[in-house]
Amino acid sequence: MPARSDTEPFRLDSAALKRLFRAYCLPAPTSGLVLFALRGALPESPSSGWVRSLSLRPARVDHVHMRCTLGIWDRAGGRIFAAPGSTVPHRENVRMAAARKGNMKGRGTNQLEPGFYVDLTKGEHLQDKLNGHQALRQTASRLYRRSPRGLPYSATSPLYYGNPYDNLHCGWNLDGLDPGFSSAGCMVVAGLPHCPRRSDATSNRGPWQAFHQFLYAAPQVAFPILLAPAGEAFKLMRGSGRTALTYGSEGEAVEALQRKLREEGRYQGRITGKLDARTYRAWKRP
Repeated sequence: MPARSDTEPFRLDSAALKRLFRAYCLPAPTSGLVLFALRGALPESPSSGWVRSLSLRPARVDHVHMRCTLGIWDRAGGRIFAAPGSTVPHRENVRMAAARKGNMKGRGTNQLEPGFYVDLTKGEHLQDKLNGHQALRQTASRLYRRSPRGLPYSATSPLYYGNPYDNLHCGWNLDGLDPGFSSAGCMVVAGLPHCPRRSDATSNRGPWQAFHQFLYAAPQVAFPILLAPAGEAFKLMRGSGRTALTYGSEGEAVEALQRKLREEGRYQGRITGKLDARTYRAWKRP
């Protein structure tokens, strides 16, 4: 069988997402709505509602255009919704952060590290401000990198663990086709929000409208999200039997990693079989 091209579209459905969770050694939730984010891929066709499957195409992340997919997986219904968005900060915000002086010098702009996070909670982004709108708020610590010298982010960019209060909100780009989006570290979905700044509008617009509607119509308050590099995720979802580890992975493969790191003197913790922040930082330390 010929090798698949890195530019070949991928057909995403509920079965593929189940394979992805298994390949990452993650405990997939069995009910409710589960969020997923694929960094470096876009839906081939816009979707306004739930579907059984959809096609994604690889896209080069450039911190200027929306080049990621953010989606919702309805576990009970076996259906999905996906929208264009971004899981990286906009280039201009990275540049401005790198130019900071005084006490803020060198802090850089946050970029969420791939992994499985379980705490996105209904709330409001930029509460009480003109741009404030309903969104999902970070309520716990997570892994993120900063870019004190600007782009690009890399495996050697400083890695942190904490809560930088980067939420999941609307990206202020109607359909994601034009350059530009509003993110200084948050994950964002294409569209325009209902907020005081848009006083002439009575509702959300664009893909954000459906994304927001599906989440806020559900009784669920908090949502887990799996963030993965699209290229790696496509390979894992094709069902080759290959496995990989990410933040949140569990099981024997994580135990083996912890033992290896302990032998190398990089990890002093217990062998838990859970890829927590301490294990991850020991694993990814340059």
